[in-house]
Amino acid sequence: MFRLIYQIILIGLCSILFGFAYNTFLIPHKLASGGVTGIAFMIHHFLHVNTGWIVFIINIPLFILGIKFLGKRFILYTIYSVAVLSFSLKVIPIQPITNDILLSSIIGGALYGIAVGLIIRTGGSTGGTDIISLILSQKKNTQVGFLSACMNLLVVGTSGFIFGWNITLYTIIAIYVAGRAVDMVYTTQNKLTLRIVTEKGDQLIEALIHLHQRGITVHNAEGAYSHKPKKVLITVITRFELSETKHAIKVIDPNAFVNISQTLEVMGQFRKT
Repeated sequence: MFRLIYQIILIGLCSILFGFAYNTFLIPHKLASGGVTGIAFMIHHFLHVNTGWIVFIINIPLFILGIKFLGKRFILYTIYSVAVLSFSLKVIPIQPITNDILLSSIIGGALYGIAVGLIIRTGGSTGGTDIISLILSQKKNTQVGFLSACMNLLVVGTSGFIFGWNITLYTIIAIYVAGRAVDMVYTTQNKLTLRIVTEKGDQLIEALIHLHQRGITVHNAEGAYSHKPKKVLITVITRFELSETKHAIKVIDPNAFVNISQTLEVMGQFRKT
């Protein structure tokens, strides 16, 4: 329950930070950002409809796509994040903190990227291209921030024709900084090898297989000091799954010894989704 409350609070605060960065650093300087928020900003420019409502409406079909590939819990967190973000975009005044457009593009991009990275790391997303990036990152083993930046280029190119290429160049800076920030805060692409020494092997095996639906290698072992029988479980996961895996281990066996190491490459069958 504590973990759930922590996730809800963190996702909510980060969604507000996203809205703050957007309304105080990006929108006032016509820095369109990218993805759904960028599209929403361009629609707002012509129709004067609040960006919060536009963001939520565009995300609806992406929620459906996310349920299929990323799971119901992920989408529930994402819907919550998008709802808080939409509300934040609606209530936070569009007022620049600084008139320096370069400084706004760097700080706005950094805050936006940190918010998105923390939300993804907590188990949700801000919708839009985040959902598509996470799906592709699991399939293609490419960094989330890099994928988001690539998909945002189309939106940025369109904004260049609307707002001028001078502003678009600053927008590219903001997107690059945001992408780097996302990858620093959250990286899902590296594979991790887990070696778990536990006295509750059967319960952990059942839980991990249910969680990841992947194979686990099991060795019988004995504690050198206690001489108690133990099991050593070896499995490979992605960073995307690390948080839930650690939580499951702590719930079943708080005394388990867990060695987590980065894995350069996996050969053979590895279930990516």
